[in-house]
Amino acid sequence: MVKVSRWIRGRHARGAVAVVAVLLVLAACGDSDDDGAESTTETTAAATETTAAATDTTAPSSDTTGPATTGASTDTTAAAGGEEGKVTDFAAYVGGSGPADPNLPPVKIGYFNQQGGAVAVSETNINGIDIAVRYINEEAGGIGGHPLEVVTCFVANTEEEGQQCGLQFANDDSIVAVVSGPTFTGTEAFYAALAGSKPVVHGVSVSAADTVQDTAAVLYGGAKYILAPYGTFARDTLGVTSAALVYPEGAGQDEAAAGQASAFEAAGIPIEVVSYPANTPDLTVPLLAAGAQDVDLVMPVINPNDCVKFEQAIQQLGIPDEKVLASPICINAEVAGELGDLPLWLYAVASSLSIDPTDPSVPPYTDILTAQGEDAHIGDPWVLVGFGQVMTAAKLLNNVGPDNITTDAVVSEMKAFEGPLILGSPVLECGKYPEAPGVCNDYTQFYKYNGGNQWELAGGFVGPPEGWVG
Repeated sequence: MVKVSRWIRGRHARGAVAVVAVLLVLAACGDSDDDGAESTTETTAAATETTAAATDTTAPSSDTTGPATTGASTDTTAAAGGEEGKVTDFAAYVGGSGPADPNLPPVKIGYFNQQGGAVAVSETNINGIDIAVRYINEEAGGIGGHPLEVVTCFVANTEEEGQQCGLQFANDDSIVAVVSGPTFTGTEAFYAALAGSKPVVHGVSVSAADTVQDTAAVLYGGAKYILAPYGTFARDTLGVTSAALVYPEGAGQDEAAAGQASAFEAAGIPIEVVSYPANTPDLTVPLLAAGAQDVDLVMPVINPNDCVKFEQAIQQLGIPDEKVLASPICINAEVAGELGDLPLWLYAVASSLSIDPTDPSVPPYTDILTAQGEDAHIGDPWVLVGFGQVMTAAKLLNNVGPDNITTDAVVSEMKAFEGPLILGSPVLECGKYPEAPGVCNDYTQFYKYNGGNQWELAGGFVGPPEGWVG
């Protein structure tokens, strides 16, 4: 049974939290590449001008032997074994080759994300967008020869900004589709204003508003759908019989925590769920309330600003790292810098892990980043997802053809898309969940971090437990 508790100290706080920019070095939105190629990203602001913050951090060394691929726990499921379902020819995936024709009018897509404000899930997703656009225009033939161009609009802090972005894209006839980063403020207002006028290609969603859209494709999965496989992995691979979960209220993790908890219930694993105010400085109290010291598995469903606090709390409580299963949100240089290394946890990822060279799709991806002078972003899951979003959006647009692009035509391509998904799950089924027609993926894989940039594949892609319905 799922037991849900709430720990509140003093007055309940749902206030904004200053969240660090997620994962590795951030490039400023719209920066040009090392070869001096002109940026393809045009930036506009919703209500106030915002830009992606540039953070000068150092990534953990990429000199790694990669995850181990031996042992009984490395088997994948549902046609995911070996190299099946892996994209290795990226230009062919998009549908072209060589440079786009700069004399042809551009095909424009919008980019919507929550960044530049008090709370953000990712401010590096935009970097993956820009890297993909440069690759598409320089090496994958653009969209039927036309250059691809991105117009951005960001939510900083308010619902009204989401509405303004939706209206901006809806009223711009030159924008044929939208790609979106992970947003939870302004998301419903954005879709209400967009009113189905443009198809939306999403990466990883943290808002239910994305997943319920008939005109959206959440390629790498909505939060609760890609956290549900944690229950399968915990039961079948780890042999877990009890679990605890903590999460910050009102910080974009509520739905994810609920989905993960219900999956453990479906897997027959008792779980204690405790929420805490998002600005809580010490996580020992919610962990104690969840009984984290006495269970087999402890799971933080958190934002980047809580990663160090969580690790410090479990150390204080004597909870070993190997009992922790987390999303890749804490795989970032700031966490490694503060702690001396990344926490030695189990990590789950619903896409490829770009520091895993044993994945056949990873080397061509990292080669592109290196060629563009963006190798500092290798290892950042949000950059990888942003790259995959635009590459898939370009594929869908090329399938329709630049002269035949309509919302209905692109949505039809989205609904019919069965993969393979570039740098993603080998199992893809858009529209599997009637209550969430936008969700395309509910499979996740698992890694163990052993320190010193050594990663071990702990479990291949698996789906939610049988009987879990979302």
